[in-house]
Order: sequence, then C-alpha cells, then structure tokens
Amino acid sequence: MSDYIIPNLSNACSILIALSEQEEGMSAIEIAHQFNLPRTTVFRILKTLEHQQMIEKKGKYYNCGSTMIRMGIHLVNSNRLREKSLPILQHLAKTTGHTAHVAVPNGDSALIVEVVDSPRALRASSRPGTLAYLHSSGTGKIFLAHIYYNERHEILGRAGMKALTANTITKMDVLDKELASIEEKGYAVDELEYHEDIRCLAAPVRDARGVVVAAIGITAPAVSFQKSQIEMVAAIVKESAIALSKATYLSN
Repeated sequence: MSDYIIPNLSNACSILIALSEQEEGMSAIEIAHQFNLPRTTVFRILKTLEHQQMIEKKGKYYNCGSTMIRMGIHLVNSNRLREKSLPILQHLAKTTGHTAHVAVPNGDSALIVEVVDSPRALRASSRPGTLAYLHSSGTGKIFLAHIYYNERHEILGRAGMKALTANTITKMDVLDKELASIEEKGYAVDELEYHEDIRCLAAPVRDARGVVVAAIGITAPAVSFQKSQIEMVAAIVKESAIALSKATYLSN
C-alpha cells in the first residue's frame, strides 16, 4: 500500500491537520521542525495550499483558510441535514407514494445525501452519494436558480449540458427561462429529462438567513406521477421543504 502514497500529499494532509488543531496558527519554521521537513518543501506545500485557499497567512503564521472552513461547515450541515431529514422524507414518501430524497450542492453537481424509497412496488430512486447533473435534475435546477444563478453560464460551460433524453434542456436560453419560473413557482421539475420515463420535483431548503442550502424532492415513474399531479405534489414537497428548514436550521 505504501508504494501508492504520494509523500508530499501526505505531508500536506499532516500540515492541514496540525493547523486545524492550533488556534494561533503555525509558522513555516515551526511546521518544518514539527515534521522534520526541508524548508523548501514546506514552502512549496504552504504556497500550494494557500493558492487553493485551504490555508491563509497572517503575518508569519498560517491558519486554516476559507475553503477548509467551508468544507467543515458543509460537512456539519450535511450530517445534521441527513439526521433531521429522515422523518420528513419518510412522511413525504408516505404522503405522495413516491421516493423522497434530499440533496446538497457539490461543485458542478447535486449530491444526494439521503433517500427514502416509495412504499409502492414500482419505484425510482438514486442512492445516497449519487451525483446528479445540475441542468437536468430537479434538485440541480433548484441550485442553479438560487445558489449558482450568477455563475450558471460559467458552471454549465465547464460541465456541459449533456442530452440524457430527448427532453433534456441543452440550450442556455431555454434553461434561463425555466430558472426564472422556478424562482417564481418555488419548485423545479425534471420533466423526463434525466431518464425518459422518470419525473422528479424538488423545492428549496433554506437556512436561518433564508439562503438556499439544500433541496428536497420526490422521484417517480411517469406512469405513477403524471403531469396533471404536479401542482398537487409541488404543494406537499414545498411544505416538506419548510419543515426541513425549520427542523435543521431554526430549531435549537
């Protein structure tokens, strides 16, 4: 196993752990002494970590940077979100008869963090840990409409707008119109865009400041979740989103 370890990557991880444990930070000299590393090696590692905003320098001392802090907050929020979402997802699945899920933004994707399967024999779902495209999933569209709206062209230019079915939106101007309607309606629909026989609907979950931080939704075969039911299901999903927001971010 040791043959596959990259020494300087391992050193960088050790430095990050050490900095996370030192409230006052550490100087480059202190880091070099603690890990018995050449100063030039430490300098290169620190400059790389600083460039990635994993650490920041104040005077001669290095501390955890904004990226590390965001990662920590994201991890805490995701764990709390999963814990608080389970009973709400169970209720949502039972009420609608469809598979319920909650997702968080993850770079250029939406990350499914918890799923409760439909009580029906005919069900459709992705497992926790699944990454979904932003442009063609219900949760992804929620994030594009609220979190990434100003960056949407850059993100989708980088990630692409792959046609997964004949219904997938692949033109930015068409998606822009839909994103505007999502903010107005308060929910997003994957209209057979990710899988040709699957319909999804999602609503935004907000933190105590009212900022969108996650999305909750349902996934179902189009034969059991028909287009005529969208408004009815949307009302239930939006109620669940409010309940999850309160349980996760507004409760003590």
